[in-house]
Order: sequence, then structure tokens, then C-alpha cells
Amino acid sequence: MFFQVKRDGSMVNIHSDTSRIGQNISTKSVGSTKRMNITDSYKHTEGTKQERIIFQLAFARLETEKAGGGGTSLNGDKFGNQTTGINNGSPETTTQTADQICSPTPPPQLLIRFEEVSKPVNGEDVNLNMILSSTSSVTRELSININAQAMKYTGQPAGNIFTKPMKTRLLPGKDLTIPILIPFLAYNKLMTECESINISAMITDQQKSDHVFLAENRIVLMNPPISITVPGEGRLNQEMTVEVQFVNPVKEILRDCSLTLSGSGLFNSEIISRLPDLLPNNRVRVKFGFVPYRSGERTLLVDFDCTSFRDIKKSCRVIIRP
Repeated sequence: MFFQVKRDGSMVNIHSDTSRIGQNISTKSVGSTKRMNITDSYKHTEGTKQERIIFQLAFARLETEKAGGGGTSLNGDKFGNQTTGINNGSPETTTQTADQICSPTPPPQLLIRFEEVSKPVNGEDVNLNMILSSTSSVTRELSININAQAMKYTGQPAGNIFTKPMKTRLLPGKDLTIPILIPFLAYNKLMTECESINISAMITDQQKSDHVFLAENRIVLMNPPISITVPGEGRLNQEMTVEVQFVNPVKEILRDCSLTLSGSGLFNSEIISRLPDLLPNNRVRVKFGFVPYRSGERTLLVDFDCTSFRDIKKSCRVIIRP
């Protein structure tokens, strides 16, 4: 559910989306790097009788907790109050496009989309455009508030990266391109512990203040490249070498650098190597020796960490002959 919080603290429900989350639950397949869909193992199929029973139970529980009481589970057991992060609301559904979430006034007369100017890479400025177009036959005066937040893997915001309020005019039949630039220095500290950046734009028609439009775009930053070189196949219980290379992509010194190597059948335990500070555009090249103790196809995993980056990982396949 999406709410607009006004200056007086009151909230207005802009949009409810019942199909945005919970559609795909995945895990890694056994013996393969392929994705396995396990959604049906965790939840009943949407719209079935069992799913509706669970939904009504959850909704009744929220109502009971809101009133300050306990509740009852499917088997009749009692449960007490628990703190939840879910906003209570009605089970009504609405249908919207993927690129646009807008006010419930039909038909929508403002189309919003995001376009990448360049691929988003951690260590570089994030550059994209927000493009507005209107089906209205009149010029529209718009108030726009653009916000970027660092998001944890749980979907919770970790902090605000920037907020950009602005006012503009959208001509009928014309596209309006608004550039959005997020400098590396603005998101760096927050993104060391986060997975993605959520960019949202709330747009209000100044002639019709009840016409509020909301669009979102989730950006997952690609990690800077790290390379692993293993010279061919290995032999069981015979020493091998692996070379790891990494180039500092940012205009600042990387401190507290470390490399962690691991791999079942290759290392008895993780190997952690502390590295010197890495100057801008400088390369670090490290060679490691190891003795594989299991034959077959093995996976070698490298993890680079420093003050500016976390968990820059790379893996490669290693064949060990008996």
C-alpha cells in the first residue's frame, strides 16, 4: 500500500497493489546453479480456498491486534500481541501498469517511465531519465518530488540518499525528460550494507491537487569486475595456484581491503588475505596456492571487501582429476 503523508500528519491512500510481492520464491537447485521456483511449497495458490482461509485469518489477526487483543490460529491455539510492520487496510484490489502507479481517478492522464542513460555500476554515478507524457489537451503545471533510498534485502529502507523537489510544466502531446543523477559519494556509505536503490517520484497536478501520481524504479547496482585465473585442470592432492585481480574504480583510496577464498574440496577452511590500501585506478594482483583434497567439479569463490565496497564476489569452476 502506498500512502501520501501530508504536513499535518494525515495520510491518504494513493494505491494498493496486491500482486507486487510474493509471486516468486526461489532457491538454488541442488547440484546446479539454476534457479528453482519453490513458491508452491511456501504458500497456497492465489485465489484457492486454502489461500482465502489463510488470508482471512491474517486479516482477522491484524484487526484483533489493532484492538489490543489476542487471536486464534487455524488449530484453535491462542496467540498474543506481536509487533508487525504491516499497515492495516482493506482487501480491495486495483490494477495498474508496471511503470506507473497513479491516483484512483480514471483515466490516468500522466504516463511516467524511467530510462537508464548508462548501466548502474557500484563505484560510478547513477544516471537515468524520468520521462513524463500527458494525454491531456491542456498544459499541466506539476509539482514533483523525487526521492532515492538505499534498500535492504528485506525491502526495508536503510536511509535517504537524496530528495529533489521541483516544479515544471508539461505541454500537451510532448514528452518531458527529467534527468536524475545520483553521485557515487551520495550513495556510497549507505550502499555498503544494502542491495538496491529505490527511486520514487510523487507528482501532483497543481490545478487539481487531488490528482497525485506515484512512480517507482528499483535499481540494482552491478559490482565492479574482479577476475580469477586458474591455470587449467588440477590433480588431487597436488598444489595449484589461483590469481585474483581487482582494480580500484573510484577516485578515493580503498582502505581495510581483504580477499577471502573458499571452496568445498579445495580449501579446508576459508583463506583470508589482508591487502594494502589501494590507490585510485591501481590494480592489486594476488596469487594463492592450495592443495585440492576432493576430485570432480569444484567451485572456487572469491570475496573482496573494503571500506567502500562489501561482498564483491566472483566464482569459477575448477576441475580436479583423481
